[in-house]
Amino acid sequence: MSNHIEDQLSAYMDNELSETERRQVEEHLDTCPECSELLSDLSGIRTQVFTVFHSIEAPEGFENKVINAIALKTTPENVSKGSNWLLFPVIGLLCFITIVLVVMGSYLFKFGSIMLKVAYNLIHVFGDILGSHTYIIAGLIGLSIVLIVASSISIKQVLKRSGFKGANW
Repeated sequence: MSNHIEDQLSAYMDNELSETERRQVEEHLDTCPECSELLSDLSGIRTQVFTVFHSIEAPEGFENKVINAIALKTTPENVSKGSNWLLFPVIGLLCFITIVLVVMGSYLFKFGSIMLKVAYNLIHVFGDILGSHTYIIAGLIGLSIVLIVASSISIKQVLKRSGFKGANW
């Protein structure tokens, strides 16, 4: 079926064509028996659908049942607690932070690299101070041992008082 208008027949039946398109379809229908027959078939099907559709009636009380079913589904138990209201401000805040990071990215990178240099230098300074004074290192080790022993004794006492069954001391 080349050069036929079957794609336009539905629009023609529904009065959706412009005046020019409508005239072209009517001219084609006057000269083409295949398209005229297809239009006749489509009109028949349309009539049958409308007839069947209008003959269907809803059962008695159907409208009230639908309304009640909808009302049951929208009770406060089934309705969301409103947790979505927080979504928009959070998204807005994330967008703002992203924009700030993009705009300020080079400055933040410079600041971060400066802070890393400062931390690196502080570690070296403390290392040099501790490495040059053996008495400071020995004192810190001794203090650490005393803290570990005191902590274990206090934990032992707490466990005995609370009646911990796994303690065999």
